[in-house]
This record gives sequence, C-alpha cells and structure tokens, in this order.
Amino acid sequence: MVDGTLGENSGGLGGIGLDLHGDDGAKYYYAHLSGIEVSSGPVKQGDVIGYVGNTGNGAGGPPHLHFQLHPGGGEPVNPYPTVKVLCG
Repeated sequence: MVDGTLGENSGGLGGIGLDLHGDDGAKYYYAHLSGIEVSSGPVKQGDVIGYVGNTGNGAGGPPHLHFQLHPGGGEPVNPYPTVKVLCG
C-alpha cells in the first residue's frame, strides 16, 4: 500500500499479524496470516510482508486476510475506497 515501518502484533484473536505504520500517517493492520516475511523495520510499497492464512479466531476456516485502515492512527474506517484507488 505505502512505504512505512512494520511491527509484529501476533497473538490473540488476530493470530499472526502485523501493523504497518505508513509514511502517509495511517496505520494498516493485517491479521490471520500464515507466516511473516518481515516482522519489523522499514518496508517499501510492493515488498512481501506476510502470507494469507487462517490463524487466531480464523483457525479452521478458509485462508483470508483481516485488514484494517486507521487514518492518522485513529479509529478504523472502511478500507475499500482506499484499496480500490491504490491497487487499481
């Protein structure tokens, strides 16, 4: 989505997960991953950071990604409009 800094947030309901603190000021939350490629540090848009899975309370279901967008690090908003624009 954007360049930024990653931090791991694994555990609890989300299972294996990551927080991306974007250079745009937003926080991006990824959960239910099957594995992590980069657990912390700077990343560039397009880097592989993790793999879709079914961990946490998604265990036993189909692999999927729980994704949240937190503008300015605040409350989550519907990410669809942003994803549509950024990913085409």
